[in-house]
Parts: sequence; structure tokens; C-alpha cells
Amino acid sequence: MGFLKLYFYIIFILLIFLEGCFPSVIKLNVKPDPDPYTMFGKIPSRDFFVPISISDSLKLKWKKDINGGITNSTVTIYNSYLFINDLSGWITCLDVNTGKQLGQLKDKGAIFSSPIINNNTLIYPIALNNENYSLLNYYNLRTGEPIFKIKIIDKIISELIQTKDGVIFVTLSGNVYKYNYNGSKVWETETKVRTHCSPAMNNGIVIFGNDNGEVIGLNSYNGNVIFKNKIGYIFTNSVSISDSTAFLGDKNGTLYAVSLKNGKVIWKVETGSEIVSTPVFNNENVFVGNLGGRFFAIEIGNGKTIWLTKLNGVINATPLLTNNYLIIPNLDGQLDFVETLNGKIIKRFILPSHARLTPLYFRNTLFIGYDNDILEAYEIVK
Repeated sequence: MGFLKLYFYIIFILLIFLEGCFPSVIKLNVKPDPDPYTMFGKIPSRDFFVPISISDSLKLKWKKDINGGITNSTVTIYNSYLFINDLSGWITCLDVNTGKQLGQLKDKGAIFSSPIINNNTLIYPIALNNENYSLLNYYNLRTGEPIFKIKIIDKIISELIQTKDGVIFVTLSGNVYKYNYNGSKVWETETKVRTHCSPAMNNGIVIFGNDNGEVIGLNSYNGNVIFKNKIGYIFTNSVSISDSTAFLGDKNGTLYAVSLKNGKVIWKVETGSEIVSTPVFNNENVFVGNLGGRFFAIEIGNGKTIWLTKLNGVINATPLLTNNYLIIPNLDGQLDFVETLNGKIIKRFILPSHARLTPLYFRNTLFIGYDNDILEAYEIVK
């Protein structure tokens, strides 16, 4: 028995040693990319619409086991490089075409937000374990070395906004920050209300909801408050913006269309269950699902429900929208292809585990991720 205890102790120490010795580096030959996908929703207003028609036939290109805890964020892509964050504190870089691992960064915390890429700089926040602060990390992909580690009091659990001159984010306690690409703070605004909602931005206005049911709009250049209106209950999803209308859902299951100019409600729709996923839209309709498995198509102009489909699963990840299909993952291990015109389920894929990652279409490839730490890339067969 003593020998067995010693054996397992040695194995335990060896595993810790190997983990500590595992290289934490990503070093790449970064070239300019004219059409990258470098943040959650690709652009500051959060656009999940791809204006193409696709088939419902998928062919597996590659499968990769990452470290753990895939979130409802998306992968980010620059040139042939794919980056994915996880809740165990890793940023993993893969070859977008083959899935080959090109490097990893390891921190002691959780990374809730999709990383941002600005030329050769990778920017991502990590919420430290057992600490009430986060680190905003700037990392040089060409040299493979850290640039800055900026201490931010409080947790960063929401998605970042990438602008031309920096990044904007909201902390859990409701502080909003803008930092430039040189690592300097441009402005900070305290709202003093706990916030789980990820912001979006358009026309120079940053908008988000908070746990008091308020919707807040800030000037993106100086952080000044433009409006602060109490309109609903706790907001836990991400905002998306179509022109001058922002969409967000609350914990009671109400979807709101809000004026980006003054924060006033244009219309609202009761869906019956909490909304966690980000509303997606095209030129005519906004689409949203809830935790009860209901999925709605709603006319943007007047809030009229066009169709309602009951899916057999908890919808918490943001769907992908194309001209002909909505691609909707859920926590019950399904991936549904739903017709945008009528809500009919055309095809249902049974997944090996709970779907977590917001699906992303990029260069005829669909990326999906599961609860068992698996990322897969599928070719969409024409």
C-alpha cells in the first residue's frame, strides 16, 4: 500500500511539473488580412448575418480537443490562424484549414471573451481565480512575447468591442473602459450597477443593459452618458444593433427594440422564457431564441411575430443567420438548420455533447464547439 501511495504521488507531481513546463507561447508570421473575423459578431454592432445561401450538407474537415470550458463566444480568425478562448485560462491557436495546433497561452483564470486581433497584437482579458480583478493582456504574435498586462479591478466576463483606435469593455460591477492599442486608458465611466450584458456599438454610441433592467448609452469617444433608461428586468445577453435600433433580451424573456439615439423602447415582444443568446437580424427581421426552446422571427419595423418554432433544447448560444437558414445550436446536443422564411426545421444534427460555441461561418467552413471541449470545422458541401 505504501508503494502504491508513493507511485501515485510521483505521478501527481510529474503531471504538475509537465503542466508547468508546457510552453505558453504563440509565435506567428502575421500578414495583413483584408477580411478578418477579429471579435464577437465581427463588427462593433454585432452582425451574425452572412448574406449567402448554403446547403444543409456538412463534411467534417477536422476535430480538435482543446483544454476545457468552451463559452458562448466565437472563435476569431486572422489570415490562416484561428484563436479560441476557454474557461480554464487558455488561448489556443490553430491552423484554420487543418486544425493543427500552432501554440497556446496559459493564464491562471478564466477567459470569457473572444480574443481580439489588431494586426500582430492579440488582446484578451482574463478574470483571475479567487481575485477581484482581471488582466487585459496585449500579446505580440510576431515575437511571441507579452507586451502589456493591465490590471483592471473587477471581473471582465462580457465580450469586447474592437474599434479603430482601441477596445471597449464592461466589467461585472458596471465600469466601462476604453483602452487604446498602446495600452493607455482613454476613458473610464462608472455606472455603479452590476452588469452581465455585453455591449455593442454603432454611430459612436456604446449601448448595453444591466442587472437593474436599465439600458445605457455612452459616447464612444469620451465615455459620457447619453441616456440611462429603466425599461425591463435583468439583461444577461449581448446587444446587437441594426442601423439605429438596438436589440436586447431580459431574464423575463422580453425582447426589446430600443432607439440608439435616446434609449427609448420602440417595441417589445414577450417570448415566455429568459433570453441569453444574442438577437440576430437581416434587412427585414430579427431572430431570437430563449431558454425554453422557442425561436422567433420578428419584423424589425413593428415587432410583429412572423413565425414561432418550438425547438427541443435550451437555446443559449447565438445562432448563425444566412439567406436561407438559421443554424441554431442548443444545450441538448442538437444543431438545427431552420428555414428563415417559415421557421421549418430542415435538418437536425445530433451532436456528441452540449453545444456551447456560437457557430461561425468563414470561407465555406462552419465552426462549432461542444461542452466536452471539442472544436470542429465542417466544410459546407455545395
